[in-house]
Amino acid sequence: MKKKYTSFSNRLTQKVMLTVLVTLVILSCIILTLTVNAVRAEERGRYYAIMSLVNEKLGRILATEEICVRNVFDNVWTSLDSPETVLEALEKEIKLNDYIEGYSMSFEPGYYPQYERWFEAYMHRDYDHARNIGSADHDYLNKEWYIKGKETKNGYWTDPFFDEAGQNGYLCSFVMPIYDQRDSLAGVLAGDMSLEWLVKQLQDINHESNHDGVLPFDIRKDSHFYSFIVSSDGTFIAHPDSQRIMKENVFSYIDQKNEKDLNVVLDITKRKRGKATLTIDGVRASVYYAPLEAADWAMAIVVPQSAYIYPVLILIGLILFFTLIGLTVIYYRCRSNIRQVVSPLGTLAHSANEVAKGYFDAPLPVIDHQDEVRELRDSFATMQQSLEKHIEDIKQNTAREAAVNHELEVAWNIQKSMIPKKNAIFSERSDIDLYGYLKPAKSVGGDLYDYFIRDDKLFFCIGDVSGKGIPAALVMVVIHYIFRIVSERYTNPKNIVEGMNEFVSAENKSSMFCTFFLGVLNLKTHELKYCNAGHELPVLITSQVSMVPVDHNLPLGLIVGKSFKAGKMQLSPGDVLLLCTDGLKDATNQEEEFFGKERIITSLQKVVAQGPANAEACIRCLVEDTFGFAKDATQADDLTLLAVKINQSYQKENKD
Repeated sequence: MKKKYTSFSNRLTQKVMLTVLVTLVILSCIILTLTVNAVRAEERGRYYAIMSLVNEKLGRILATEEICVRNVFDNVWTSLDSPETVLEALEKEIKLNDYIEGYSMSFEPGYYPQYERWFEAYMHRDYDHARNIGSADHDYLNKEWYIKGKETKNGYWTDPFFDEAGQNGYLCSFVMPIYDQRDSLAGVLAGDMSLEWLVKQLQDINHESNHDGVLPFDIRKDSHFYSFIVSSDGTFIAHPDSQRIMKENVFSYIDQKNEKDLNVVLDITKRKRGKATLTIDGVRASVYYAPLEAADWAMAIVVPQSAYIYPVLILIGLILFFTLIGLTVIYYRCRSNIRQVVSPLGTLAHSANEVAKGYFDAPLPVIDHQDEVRELRDSFATMQQSLEKHIEDIKQNTAREAAVNHELEVAWNIQKSMIPKKNAIFSERSDIDLYGYLKPAKSVGGDLYDYFIRDDKLFFCIGDVSGKGIPAALVMVVIHYIFRIVSERYTNPKNIVEGMNEFVSAENKSSMFCTFFLGVLNLKTHELKYCNAGHELPVLITSQVSMVPVDHNLPLGLIVGKSFKAGKMQLSPGDVLLLCTDGLKDATNQEEEFFGKERIITSLQKVVAQGPANAEACIRCLVEDTFGFAKDATQADDLTLLAVKINQSYQKENKD
């Protein structure tokens, strides 16, 4: 289906507008982000300030009540001579302090004999006279505030409690012990504060602060914050909903299965300080919390997420409105100007289409004026000539590359033909098992292995020419034929290696060398003689897997006349000797980790664990583990392995 035609001027206008739009969006996002961060920072600072204000105001109220109680302490202490003087002292003091709802002085059992067990002098602001409210029905001796008040030294604020004997309402009291002149505990002095009055103070602060936000107008009521005060067990002491006060617990308004929310509420009850986001009353909100310093309570400010969202939405709306107006003006102005600039390009479009179809000699329009359009026309003319030359170069390069690939393929086939095959001699022998593997890193490589049998002796070798590719492959061919020639003359590995070194070193103008390991195995006695010219250590596989410690010597091709050390060892039926090039241990994965000797031993141990190992199984396991380790990593070096297993003594069968 043919695409709809769109003029260049329109597309250019669209791209310009897209650039402008992206720029404006990025700038708007930056401005919006900075504005939102500023709003949130202001809001956070505001709520922290409100929390400090509430803490300070409530602290002053509680501190004032505490001072009042401490002032009453002296008058009560001097009035302990009789119950009447205590009642008179309370009546006098209640008139001096407007914050106090009532005073009580609760005595120890039998402190005044005439009252036997209970005597609690109490004076409320609305009473005409102080009275004794202690009795069996109002056994203050078992109340928590009395028991804990006796144990404190400097006094403490109680959690709110319902006073059924005095005011018949919820009170908070500051209590402290009084000792008489004999230093004996007389009882507990308490100053009561109405919980209802405390809640009203908190509500006044909330109402005043909710109308002092970032925007100069109130957006939505459901975005207002509120604050509450809880006791150490989470019970609401103050809350905007009066039905919850002293009846409900903050834990019941969160999802207790949500561990994060639960930990935040626990931090509140533990009087810690902080800020968190949680779901409370089914509303996602930010909660600022801190301890009330004057009492063993904690306060929190709950700010619904809408308190942050609505101001941001208004800012986004304003930014979008003015952005759309600006884009509209820019669009029409750009469209008009671009049409005027690109109109001459229409005459060049047809000629360009002919060139695009392959008619490189298509005539181009004549343009007299000197500007970018003329430069474009001249560029098309140059392009016609360049395309013709480039296509011809591609044809020639393709032909050359095909020839090189063919030559490399022939070279690899030649190299593979040099690898020994299990011929009829090996197929008739049951005492020896050989298996080799070679995979070059490039099309051809510099690794080699070879073996043959002469005079009931197995001659085998493995080598690794320095470098990779065609140069290494050429050196490998030379060394392979030198091995065949010299080993036909000598039986001792030392003599063979030294003879090969003379040939290779004499004409080594390229300074290339070859690490080489040669072994001569007596198939009757299973004695192995060997010589190692700087090659990797062989691996011996019996019931265990271990590296064979052999002398390294120098590689072949470095020094003419170099003497090499040889060695020997005794093998047994079932033993497997494995040779490899450094392409095995130096294989790397995508994290550039080496396969290493430890993984070689581990891989072979898996083969041993499955039963008697044969040569092919050992090599296949190593190859699979190596490429499984490397995965998609590029093979960096040639990989060659040769395994020799001794089965049993050879006995040639007689055939008629």
